[in-house]
Amino acid sequence: MSRVVFFIAMRQLWDRKLLNGIAVCGVSLGVLTLIAINGIMQGFQHKFIDNILRISPHVTLFDRQLRPAPPLLARAYDGFVVTDVAHQSPSERNLRISRPEEIVRALEDMSEVVAASKLLVGSAVISRGSQQFPVEVRGIEPTRQDRVTPIASYLQVGNYHTLEASPDAVVIGSGIASRIGAHLGEVIVCGSSLGTRLNLKVVGIYESGIPPVDNHRVYVTLRNAQALLGRPDAVGRIEVKLREPDNAQVMSSKFEHMFAYDGESWQETNANFLALFVQQNAIIGFVVGAILAVGGFGVLAIQIMIVLQKTRDIAILRSVGFRRSDILGCFLLQGAIISLAGAAVGDIAGHYVIQMLGKLKSRTEGLVKSEYFLVYEDPRYYYYGFAFALSVGLLASLIPAVRGSRVEPVDVLRGQLG
Repeated sequence: MSRVVFFIAMRQLWDRKLLNGIAVCGVSLGVLTLIAINGIMQGFQHKFIDNILRISPHVTLFDRQLRPAPPLLARAYDGFVVTDVAHQSPSERNLRISRPEEIVRALEDMSEVVAASKLLVGSAVISRGSQQFPVEVRGIEPTRQDRVTPIASYLQVGNYHTLEASPDAVVIGSGIASRIGAHLGEVIVCGSSLGTRLNLKVVGIYESGIPPVDNHRVYVTLRNAQALLGRPDAVGRIEVKLREPDNAQVMSSKFEHMFAYDGESWQETNANFLALFVQQNAIIGFVVGAILAVGGFGVLAIQIMIVLQKTRDIAILRSVGFRRSDILGCFLLQGAIISLAGAAVGDIAGHYVIQMLGKLKSRTEGLVKSEYFLVYEDPRYYYYGFAFALSVGLLASLIPAVRGSRVEPVDVLRGQLG
C-alpha cells in the first residue's frame, strides 16, 4: 500500500505543477534568507571576535586589590580604630600590582594558561614636527607579550624584536603612522601629562585589522613606559592567554580568588558588542521565522485546495480499502516533498549567494577592517534549512491531511461534503 500512496502523492503534485512550484519557491526563499542573512551577520561577528581574540588577552588582571590589607592602626590595636578619612589626598602607591613577577610565574605554571605578561598602560601624546596625536602607551616585555598577543605577526614593516634590543624603540599602529606621517626609522617625540618627554625611534608599524587599536595604541618597553608615566618599577596589568578562550570568565574568577586582584575576561571587556550580536541574532531569527512561516502558509493553502477539490477522489480511495492513515500519509508526504525540494533549492541558492557576496569589494573601517564584504559560511545552517523547511512543511500539511483523512465515503455520496 505504501507504494500506491507514494504514487498518488507524486501524481497529485505533478498535476498541479504551477501551484506546487510556487510553494517550493516560498520555502526556498525562506531557506535562502536563513542562510544568506546568517552568513552576513556571522561574517562580521566571527571577524570581530577572531581579531579580538588574537590582539587582546583572554583575561586581564588590573591593579585594583579586591582584598586590600588592613590599615596600620588596625594591625597595631585590637580595639576600634579610624576606618575612613575624609578629604584624603589621592595616592598612587596602591595603584600597582605587588610582586608581579611571582604572579606571572604562577600563572604560567597553570595547565590552563598558555602565557602571561606584565605591562603598564597610560596616556600620552606623540608628535612629529608640528603633528601631534593622543595615544595609549603600552609598556611591555616584548618576548612575553608576543606570546600573549602576537603583535609581531601584524607588523607591516620593521622588526618587532628590535623593540627589546633597542633602548629607545617604539612600535606604532598604521593609523597613527598615517595621521602623523611617521615612517620606519624616524624619531618621534612621546610626552606625558607629567611633562616627561622621550625621543623614540619607530622600529615597526603594525596593522591588526581593528581600527580602534591601530589608530590609538603604541608599544614601548616596560622600562620606558615607567619613566614616561612617572611610575618607576610599577606594573599596572597582567595579561593572560588561555588554551580555551571560552573559559575566560571562569578563569577570571579563579585568578581573582587566587591573587586578590580585579580580573576581567575578554567577554566582559567586549560585553556591549557581544550583547549587540545577541540582539541582532534574535532579530534575524524573527525575520527568518516569519519568512518561513509565509512559505508554510503557501503550502497550507495549496494542500487545503487539493483536499477540497479531491474530496470525491478521497472518498473513492476510502471505499476501495484505503485507511485513514494512508490518506493522512499521502498529504503529509506531499508537504514533505515540497519542503525538501524547497530546502534543496534554497541551500544551493544560499551557497552561491554567500560566495558572490564574499567576492564583493566593500571597504569597512569601523570595529573591524576589511576590503571585502564580510561573510561566514557555516555548514550547520544548511542542515538547519532542511530541518526548518521540513518542520514547516509537515505542520502546514497536518491540518489539510487530518481533514482529508476524516472524509467518509457515505457522506460524499450523499452530497454532504465536497
